[in-house]
Amino acid sequence: MKTFARVSGVVAFLMIVLTLALAAPALAAGGTLELIKSTPENGNTRVPIENVGVKLFFKGDVTAESVWAGNKGCFSLTDSKGKEVPSSAYPGVKKGEEGYILVLAQPVPLKEGQPGQLAQKSDYKLTISGDLASADGAKLGNAMTIDFTTMDVAANSKLSMMLMVLMMVAVIALMFVTNWRKMKAEAEAAALMKANPYRIAKEKSITVDEAKALIAKAKEKNQKQLDKVGGKTPALEEKKSAVPRIESKKKKKNTHKVKGPRPISEGGGVYKTGRKAEKARKAKAAAVRKAASGGQKQAGSGAGKTQKGKSKKK
Repeated sequence: MKTFARVSGVVAFLMIVLTLALAAPALAAGGTLELIKSTPENGNTRVPIENVGVKLFFKGDVTAESVWAGNKGCFSLTDSKGKEVPSSAYPGVKKGEEGYILVLAQPVPLKEGQPGQLAQKSDYKLTISGDLASADGAKLGNAMTIDFTTMDVAANSKLSMMLMVLMMVAVIALMFVTNWRKMKAEAEAAALMKANPYRIAKEKSITVDEAKALIAKAKEKNQKQLDKVGGKTPALEEKKSAVPRIESKKKKKNTHKVKGPRPISEGGGVYKTGRKAEKARKAKAAAVRKAASGGQKQAGSGAGKTQKGKSKKK
C-alpha cells in the first residue's frame, strides 16, 4: 500500500510538471499589448480638418494575417456629441512596420465632388478597443482613447493674411532703406571725386600727401558701401567744348529757303508796320513832283514858240 501510494504521488507530481510545462508557452505568449506613441498625440489642438489620420505605433505585431481581421474593427472615431465619424484602419505595408496602424478619418463631404472635412475648432475622440491583439497573443486589455481638437481655419487665415501684410511692409521698408543708402553712398562718391587735397590740407593744417591719404581711405570705405548696396560710382561730367557744334545733315534738311521777305499778313498777323502807307505816300509825292516837272516843261516850250513868231513878223 505504501509503495502504491508513493508511485501514485510520483505520477501525480509528473503530471503537474508536464501540465505546467505545456502551459508555459501560452502563459508567456499572453500579457498586455503596449501603445508606444500616436500622431497626433493625445490632447493636440492643431489638427487640420482635411486628410486627418491618426498614426498608432504598438510594441508587437498587430498587423499579422492571424489577428488583422479582428484588429481592423477595434477603432472608432467620434465627435464631441458622440456621433461616429466614418473611418478606416490600414496596416503598415513596409518591413518593420508590423506594429504600425493608420486610422484615417473619412467624413462625408458636404457637397458632391469635394473632399470630406472635419468641423473646425471641434473636439474628436479615437477609441481603441481593449480586444486589440498582437500575433503572440498579447492584448491591449483596457480600451484607450486619443482626444484631439481641429484648428480654427478662419483664425489661421486671418493670421496668415496679417503675416503676409507685415512681410510686404517689411520688404517695402527694406527697399526704401536700401535705395536711401545707395543714393547716400553715390552722393558721397561724387563728392569724393571732386575733393581737393590742397584745400583739405589747408583746412586741417596737414600736408597734401596726408590729405590725399585721407581722400583715398574715404574712397575705399565708400566703395565698400557701394558694393554692399549695389551702387555705382558716378562718372565725371564731361566739360563742354568751346567749339560750336556743327549742325547735322538732318537739321539742314529741315531748313527752308525763301526768295524774299513776305508780309506778316500771310502768316496770319494783324500788326501794321506802316511800310505800305509810307510806300504809298512816297509814290504819291513822286507822282506830284513828276506832274509838276511836266507842266514846267510845257510852259517853257510855249513861251519859246511865241518869241520865235514875233521875231519872224519883225
